[in-house]
Parts: sequence; structure tokens; C-alpha cells
Amino acid sequence: MVSAEVREHGHEARVNARADGLVPALTLLARALSPGVPPRGPRGHAVLPKELLDEFAAMEGSRDARSGSDGGRSASEDEEPLPGLAVLRPGAGGREPRPGAGPAPLDWNASLAWLRLGMSERLRDDCIAYLAARQVEGVSLLMQQMVKGALADVLIEHLEIEGVLDDLADGAAADDTPLGPRLPVDEHTLTRIQAQITRTDRALLRLLGAHGFTSAGPGTAAHASELLADVYCGPRPGTSYETDRTGDTGDTSHTEHTGHTAKGAV
Repeated sequence: MVSAEVREHGHEARVNARADGLVPALTLLARALSPGVPPRGPRGHAVLPKELLDEFAAMEGSRDARSGSDGGRSASEDEEPLPGLAVLRPGAGGREPRPGAGPAPLDWNASLAWLRLGMSERLRDDCIAYLAARQVEGVSLLMQQMVKGALADVLIEHLEIEGVLDDLADGAAADDTPLGPRLPVDEHTLTRIQAQITRTDRALLRLLGAHGFTSAGPGTAAHASELLADVYCGPRPGTSYETDRTGDTGDTSHTEHTGHTAKGAV
């Protein structure tokens, strides 16, 4: 079960991501759930705002100095997937995070799903504004039947994701819903939700055409959002657990994995 505190932070992350973007929302979420410690994925990587980078590095360095360790990494900063965002990779040997350091993986991943949903809704808002401003033969692209249908499908996906995340957060008894058993809060379920968000983002980017893939377009933020899922929700070392994390197969239905329907999620 996801605690009420984590659920509240997840809801706030969704609102902040939709209103302000990924970096501000991730900054607030990391400060709330992982104060002083960089939240790391199962293989030791981290994606975090640069605003927090020096703070986390200083705290890790202080702990390593007291323990006589070099920290197991070179404090190396990798690429910048989005302005203001940094990727940290583990050092030589792929040192794993300290036991107990950072937030509980399920709490962090559930909150990230809420944040990514807000980012996907922000992308939908951008897509609607962009298409409304472009015209073909004097008619807004937003009024094209195929465009309206595609946007309706995206809205259904967003409502379904919201409903599934609410089910995970509620932690209700299995027989409390006429739609079937509630979903367990586990990494398999959360990874499938992340895959659905990724597929939905890619569908929105296709509606934007080339604009969705330019450096000035919204594709950069969508890529950074997808990177969060790859870093934090990937298979753990030593496991063969694999799912359709990217899932760009044309199947945008989450229901075959979860048993939920969009109607039920609303």
C-alpha cells in the first residue's frame, strides 16, 4: 500500500509537472521523499535537477570521508537530457546504492508515475495549443476528425492511468471493486504504467509532426520523462525481469495487462 504521505506528494508532483515542467516538479519531489540523498535506480544511476547535485554530492562525500570510502563512484555527471537536469552514473564496478539510502523504491516509483502523468498532460496541453494555431484550408488542425480521435484516445489513456494509480494508492480490499481485484503495488505493475505513459507521449509527439522532435519542441521534455522511467523502473541487477517498457508496438491498451478499463478508471 502507498502511504497517504507518499500519495499526497505524488499528487503534488503531478500538478507541479503539468503547471511548471519536469525540473521544478522533480526538485520538489526529491526534496520531499529523498532529502539529502540522491534517489538511485536499481543499477545505481540517478536523474536529478542540477540544483540538488552539489548538495547531494557534498553529503555523500561527507559520509564517505567518515567511513574511509571513496564512494565507489567518480561523482561523474553524464549527459544533460533537459536544461537543469543531470544524469549521474555509478562509478567503476557499478556500485549499488547503500542499503536503506534514499526513498523506498516502490514509493519513489509510484510518485514518479504521478509526476510523469502530469508531464504527459502538459504535453497534451501543448499539443492542443499547437494544433489549434495551425490551419489547413482555413480550418484548424484541431478540428480534423483524425486529430480529434487521436486526442480523445490520449485523454482516455490519461484517465485510465489516473484510475489505476488511484487504485494503487487506495490500497483497498480486493473485493471492493466490481471490476475485479485491485492491482498490487509492485514493480511489475508500476513498470507497465510507465510503459503506458511512454506510449501515450509518443502518440502525442506524432501528432506534432517534426515540431515534436526539434530541440525547441516538447520532445526534449518527453525524452527526459521517459529517461526517468528507464533509470528508476528498469530490471534490477541479476534479474531477467523484462516488460514492454518502451512498448511502441501500436498497442496502446493497458487493460490487457491490468484488467482495468478506461470506463472503470473514470
